[in-house]
Amino acid sequence: MKDFLLKHPGVIPGFSYAFLAAALYLFYHLAQLHLELSSQYVVGWGSLAVLFLLKPIDRVKKPPLRILFIVLASFLTLRYVVWRTTETLVYTGPADTLAMMALYLAEMYAISVHLLGIFTSIWPLENKIMPLPADTSSYPSVDVLIPTYSEPIGIVKLTALAALNIDYPKNKLKIHILDDGATVAKRCDPKTGPQAWERYYALKGLAERHGIGYITREKNLRAKAGNLSHALGHTSADLVLILDCDHVPVRDILKNTAGWFLKDEKVAFVQTPHFFINPNPIEKNMAIFKDAPSENDMFYRGIHPGLDMWNSSYFCGSAALLRRSCLEEIGGVCGETITEDCETAVALHQRGYKSVYIPRPMVCGLSPETFDDLIVQKSRWAQGMTQIFVLNNPLFAKGLKLYQKLCYFNSCFYWFFGASRVIFYVAPAAFLLLDLRVFFASVPQVLAYALPHVLGSMVLTGFLYGRFRWPFFSEFFEGIQSLFLIPVVLSVFLNPRKPSFKVTPKGKSLESDFLSGFALPFLLLTGVLIVAVPAAAIKWYTYPIYRDITTITFVWCLVNLLLALSSFGAFFERKQVRRHHRMWAKGTAHLTLPRLGKALEAQMDDISMSGVGLSFELADELAPLEHLILETRNSHGKRFRIEARVQRQVRRGTTWACGCEFILSDEKQRMEAVEFVFGDSQRWADFWEQKTKPANPVWILLFLLKSSAMGLRVFYVAVLKFILVPSMDHVKLHSNRLAGYVDRLWARAEA
Repeated sequence: MKDFLLKHPGVIPGFSYAFLAAALYLFYHLAQLHLELSSQYVVGWGSLAVLFLLKPIDRVKKPPLRILFIVLASFLTLRYVVWRTTETLVYTGPADTLAMMALYLAEMYAISVHLLGIFTSIWPLENKIMPLPADTSSYPSVDVLIPTYSEPIGIVKLTALAALNIDYPKNKLKIHILDDGATVAKRCDPKTGPQAWERYYALKGLAERHGIGYITREKNLRAKAGNLSHALGHTSADLVLILDCDHVPVRDILKNTAGWFLKDEKVAFVQTPHFFINPNPIEKNMAIFKDAPSENDMFYRGIHPGLDMWNSSYFCGSAALLRRSCLEEIGGVCGETITEDCETAVALHQRGYKSVYIPRPMVCGLSPETFDDLIVQKSRWAQGMTQIFVLNNPLFAKGLKLYQKLCYFNSCFYWFFGASRVIFYVAPAAFLLLDLRVFFASVPQVLAYALPHVLGSMVLTGFLYGRFRWPFFSEFFEGIQSLFLIPVVLSVFLNPRKPSFKVTPKGKSLESDFLSGFALPFLLLTGVLIVAVPAAAIKWYTYPIYRDITTITFVWCLVNLLLALSSFGAFFERKQVRRHHRMWAKGTAHLTLPRLGKALEAQMDDISMSGVGLSFELADELAPLEHLILETRNSHGKRFRIEARVQRQVRRGTTWACGCEFILSDEKQRMEAVEFVFGDSQRWADFWEQKTKPANPVWILLFLLKSSAMGLRVFYVAVLKFILVPSMDHVKLHSNRLAGYVDRLWARAEA
């Protein structure tokens, strides 16, 4: 089936357009039927019941049941839109109307993004690896470009050494470090000169020692896009592998991607996922990295395969192999916006070229360490995609197919979520505290129209992305970022060409725990929601005529309060002093203990560039800093022999759990350790799969309750410390009492 679809790419778009057009036409008229409210209960909840009857979801993943499931769930949303538009927009005054329309537009925006997301994910494509031929003389030549600006030298070195280990004919492979942190202009500037010269000698020396190309330029023009385009003029290989300087490649990255360029001359680039070994700040601070799907997984595992089916998989700036001739045709890497990657992909697709997405992690990167740095990264993405929306709106881009226009439009339009999220937060409080009539509906109407729509959307989201995004997590991740992305998106509309490229800081250490200053807006928001809760009780008793809407906004306000309190944990930055991140690993290793004259088998538990965690059975005592020799093989069959010393040890009977530090005495041993730790793509694929698990409603509920309880503690302490300004002893006394109560409550909940 997949081969047929690749040879006949117009079949699915044509089938989907025809089916969806007919279904939506039918459902639109069904949604407009004027039925009694009791009949609307039957229609809404009956449709929802059918969705549940189509469970288990795995049995309807293939058409036509897949499309039927999607259309039926979309009907509940369309039905809600018709009711919301025709029966709930009531004029009662200028202020009320402004508030009411703000909420209505926020809802329509969210529903539009939801429907566009459904369209892009209607039939995900999972491309297989296209093997290269046995004759290496036919392989295309490859330049590996590693752009860097201000990142630590150690991070750049690790990626460069790993690139040298790539399994590809050496006469067809060349590695290049593109150093934009030591341009001629920077070296000649009195302020930046000393650091630039130091960086220049360090990276150039590294390149010379290992036979790597070193490229710099006169000035930092057009940031990363300019750096890459400049390098294209100084290299000549058929293909270009672009790696961010913190994206460490696996050994088989080219063997898994280059074959597509031999299969189809219209393929312009092959994109692979961005895989991160460390949690982003939200995942780290909330301690959910090992338990729940990552925020990054939603895009690279849920959305990108859907884009690929529409030939709209786009270049993500790194971990991608591109055809040089195609890049030269569009003048190099595009740089009109600060998201040069998506802009370049649009330009290539406009010329009729194809893209391929391979859903297998083949680089290992670093997420930002602090919430501040995460917002720097997300702000750049939001501004860049908004620039594309304003300067080269995909809906009007010549050369794109209609489905490509919709896919790219969705990718840009998504980044306006900040405004809608904030409106959803404040809308119920606006009614309860300011008496602004934002929503006109009765409780029975909400039960007949709104609740089936909300539940149907959740069911459909679980159907499309359930393994990669759990219920409430989108609201959680987006809600945390929303307040900070509104001004950066608005600034693009005011001056589309003003945003400048900012490098995301990587590899930071945190010496102690602290509460980020970004928590202040949520402190204020939470205060408003807390005040709104008793206001709802007063309004319910004082104004009986408004009891329906008071009940609706009260429940809504409680949900918002739960999410806002849960958000505080994301702002509590946790200590991070580890030199190298510890990564999940599995497999067996043969150990030799020279002092004891013992040889035994061990299980690997985790791994990093510093060492490895091992578990094994041994009756003897281990000495401090016990010396051992580790021998193992990777999934490619390559054998590794590395010396190590035990740095920490825990014994339970005859079972030892040890943290071992590698002993790397020369550059050759370091190269071998780099390949051992980072070279095996199967390790990252296994880690991906172990995080793919269905949502556990009980776990999610407990997570929200625990997070909100922790958030309440943070809110309590912050108010006492910064608003009421009592003594610190008073703050500690009350916070410790509250912490003890929360811990006891959580222990009971877990039991």
